Amino acid sequence: MRSRILWVDDEIEHLEPHILHLTQRGFEVLPVRHPSEVLETLKNQPVDLLIVDEHMPGMQGIDLARQVKRTYPYLPVIMVTKDEAERLMEAAVGVDIADFLIKPVKPQQLLSACKRLLASGPLQRQETVEAYQREFRRLSTLIAFGPTREEWWGLYKDLVHWELALEKTEATDLRDILDGQKTEANHVFSRFFTQNYLEWVNSTERPPLSPDVLPNYFLPHLSSKSAQPTVLVLLDGMRYDQWKVIEGLLSPYYDTAEEHLFFSILPTATQYARNSLFSGLFPADIAQRFPRYWADDDEEGGKNLFEEEFFNDFLLRHKISLKVGYVKVLRPEDSKNLLGQLPQLMHNHDIILLIFNFLDLMAHTRVQMNILKELAANDTALRATTRAWVETSAFFQTLKLLPQYTSQVFLTTDHGFVQVRRPIRVLGDRETTTNLRYKQGRNLNYDRDEKGVFHIRKPHEARLPRATASSTYLFACEDHFLVYPTNYNDYVRLYRDSYQHGGVSLEELIVPFVRLLPKS
Repeated sequence: MRSRILWVDDEIEHLEPHILHLTQRGFEVLPVRHPSEVLETLKNQPVDLLIVDEHMPGMQGIDLARQVKRTYPYLPVIMVTKDEAERLMEAAVGVDIADFLIKPVKPQQLLSACKRLLASGPLQRQETVEAYQREFRRLSTLIAFGPTREEWWGLYKDLVHWELALEKTEATDLRDILDGQKTEANHVFSRFFTQNYLEWVNSTERPPLSPDVLPNYFLPHLSSKSAQPTVLVLLDGMRYDQWKVIEGLLSPYYDTAEEHLFFSILPTATQYARNSLFSGLFPADIAQRFPRYWADDDEEGGKNLFEEEFFNDFLLRHKISLKVGYVKVLRPEDSKNLLGQLPQLMHNHDIILLIFNFLDLMAHTRVQMNILKELAANDTALRATTRAWVETSAFFQTLKLLPQYTSQVFLTTDHGFVQVRRPIRVLGDRETTTNLRYKQGRNLNYDRDEKGVFHIRKPHEARLPRATASSTYLFACEDHFLVYPTNYNDYVRLYRDSYQHGGVSLEELIVPFVRLLPKS
């Protein structure tokens, strides 16, 4: 179907060569002489692009564009003018003019502008499809031969890149192929991770894990002499693909100076991973150092109430004496309080910790709320929901305000989460924990031929505390989830396709730590 261009100019007869040039290149051009004809024409037939002359009798082009945009806000407009004044450019930005052409307009210049606005989408989508087809073999080969730990970072970034790129196309067959690649990558990754994890946690030559993040990526940028505070933001349960969505929204306000990926520790659950990140310690070390703060899975009481204490102890161990401000945003009223106290918070502290819990809360409440099941039905919908939340959130408002007070912002998370599909029957005693991606307890029984689990029988080898002398940890791998035999079918129906965390998958384990620099 040919794209239709409406061109208004009081001297339209002089533009016949340009109109002919566009027609020969596959466009349909509707020429009109008077601005008064434009709105009537738009009412009577669909138009894909409006070209407006700036100086016309009775109405200036900028005023016509403003009038058109009120009714047709998504119609692209090209302004043709002799005037290169900055004031006109600024007014055009306010009206959302898509492009400027300065007279005398050359036919090829005109054609290029029309193609960019009308054909760039299909051309870009086609290029994306062809680029992924070229990349498919390389990615498949890399997965088949088993990436090294350094190669996993790049492979996961590539898979996320193609997820984000292909979801903008109509190539559903290629999206299905990519889903298959990602499933296979998760299978290979789970085997790789479980084979190496126990060695890593007890080695100084390990890849960066949760306790290593702040020493490696945060402390080197701290200065006791800085007149500006440093802000560390933790977005609970932020997957890498969600970070890439958020990065796009933050791009008008920040440059990404550094982006690091690290492995969350096991369990990929808030109590373990977040406390480990803030303390710079493994969970067993936290439980030993802070016995009155650490609560095991089966104990009553909050398990994330002492992050500020853990972080202050972390600074003390590294001989850093800075005043820390701490705010956790759990409820709407917390958001209002944060925005209201932000100037005072920034003025009175050297480091500010901000924790936002919405993404993790969304994943957990999705099971109980049918509307969220629709809004976050799959990874594509999950990213769209993430974008919608960020755009109106206190998190985003805060990030937009921070450049007034600081020259650097750090953003990270404790773990990601994965959509689960395949149940595994697990039997345990009454004290066994209820998490669907990991279990801690005694006498954990399951099908020993089951390949979708990682069983740590000696928790101290994973630097994990144990509730009792005989407690062990069982982790679900890939997209499995752990279900008790009691009311098994009911629980499977309830939790299949839900988002969970605590186990072993690319989405849960490979998460970002980034340093953002405000744009001047």
